[in-house]
This record gives sequence, C-alpha cells and structure tokens, in this order.
Amino acid sequence: MRTLLLIENPHSGGGKHWEAEPFLEKAAEQGFEVRHENPENPEESIRLIEETKADAVAVAGGDGTLNPLISTLIGRKLPLLLLPAGTANDFARSLCMPEKPEELAGLLTGGEIAAIDVGYANGKPFLNAASIGMTNTISRLQTEERKGKLGVLSYAVSAFEAGRTAEPFIARFEGGKARKDIRCIQLLVGNGRYYGGGMTVHADATLTDGLLHLYAAVPRSLFGMAALLPFLRFGQTELAPEVFCDEGKEISITTSPPRHVFADGEELTETPVRFRVKRGALQAIVPRKETT
Repeated sequence: MRTLLLIENPHSGGGKHWEAEPFLEKAAEQGFEVRHENPENPEESIRLIEETKADAVAVAGGDGTLNPLISTLIGRKLPLLLLPAGTANDFARSLCMPEKPEELAGLLTGGEIAAIDVGYANGKPFLNAASIGMTNTISRLQTEERKGKLGVLSYAVSAFEAGRTAEPFIARFEGGKARKDIRCIQLLVGNGRYYGGGMTVHADATLTDGLLHLYAAVPRSLFGMAALLPFLRFGQTELAPEVFCDEGKEISITTSPPRHVFADGEELTETPVRFRVKRGALQAIVPRKETT
C-alpha cells in the first residue's frame, strides 16, 4: 500500500478536534501519499470511497461515522484503518486500536490486515451491537451537545434517564440454541466485543468468532437494573439473574408491540428483525498480533 484516502468527520466526538497533522506527517515519513477529506455528510463520504483509486481508506470518526460506510468499503474491498475520534469508539476498542495519531499511522507499515465479521439486521450492516428497548432510549438521549459536554460519561447519564421511562415488551427469539418468549425491558444482539462506551457484549465475543451473542433482561426496578450493570460491563450476563442468553449465526426476533432497532448509535430498522453474521466480510488494518 502506498496511497491512502483519509476521511475525517469534523463533528465526531462532540465536535472536538482530532489531530490529523501527526498522522499525516508519520504517513508521509513512511512514503504514503494521503488525500485528506472532510466531508459534511455520509453521502459525500460514500462517493469519495466509490471513486477513490487509493490502496486503503482511513476514517477518523466514531461508530456512527463508520456505520453508513460499511457496505461501500466491503463492496470496494478496500482495507479500513479506523482512527478513533468519536465519543465511545467501541469498534476501535474491539480492534485494540491505539489512540495516538502517529501510532495509528505506524500501522500502515507495522500492522496487519484482518478479516472482520459484520452483522446484519434485516439486511442492514452493523459492527458492534444491535439493541431493542432501553438502549434505544439511551441512543436518542445521546445528543451531540450532551456528548460534547460529558464525553463517555454521557452514556451513564442517559442510561439513568432511560431506566426511568423504559416500557417492557414481549419478545420471541428463534434461530439460536433455543426458541423462547420473554417479557423484557432490554435486549441486545452483539457482533463485536464492546458497545455503549465500553460495555462488553460477552466475555468470549470477538469480531472474528462468526457468532452473534444475545442477551435479554426482564423488567426490574432502577435498583435492580443498577445491580445488573456489573454483569453487563464485563460480559458475564449468563451469570446474572433473570437474563436470557443465547448465540448463533442467525437470530430472528419478533416483538409485541413492534420496536425500533438501533445499532452503532443509529436507527437501522424495526421488528420483526432477522439478524445474521457474515464472517470476515470487512478488511481492517489492525495491530499485529504478538507471537510467542
């Protein structure tokens, strides 16, 4: 690789400035020609990727910036170098990406290309996790103003507010290891390892395991939901009381009443929803694994 398209979202991370210069300088030192663009919307970003003749694409932004670009990156078969410049950066965390711009640029020659799984909800791609229920309210509360003021702490504030107003619903699960109907307040189907500002999908989840990991939590008091947080934080939901867990390559969910489905901080579709995972669909430039 010797040419790179760098797409920077100037609004990511609550509008906080991402330092592009150290990245560009390090890339130039390694002999890379970089085209640096600051598109104002996803449509412009997609056009740039569709038209580029670069060897790879770097995206400086958060999970919401990256989500609309997934299908185009897969279609062009261009390796992605993710530069974490968002609020939560869960996908970057799942990839073990460094934070310093010069270290990220160093991956252009010192990293490796990995084949990453991509999840789909009714045919629409996502990287981290798709949710139905309380987490959707959290996503709506996560305004750019709130993220800009509070950073990653905004997720905790929004979670507290959502817990006071969330409404339970009936969900039917099919396609995993079990078929089940549950009255729940929150459910999640994860492709990657992290979501929601560092919460863990499952202790064993990776972006290369070819599986979707599911959990569904029954309605609880605010105190009960708070008691559940340590299990969610570290991906130990199978040890939590009154939480249904499952996994599989495909999972279908029907809810009563119908519910919106959010993923990577964006609204993707609504129930009924069929989830599936496509193994190794996206190429990503990541830190090289240490060998012993």
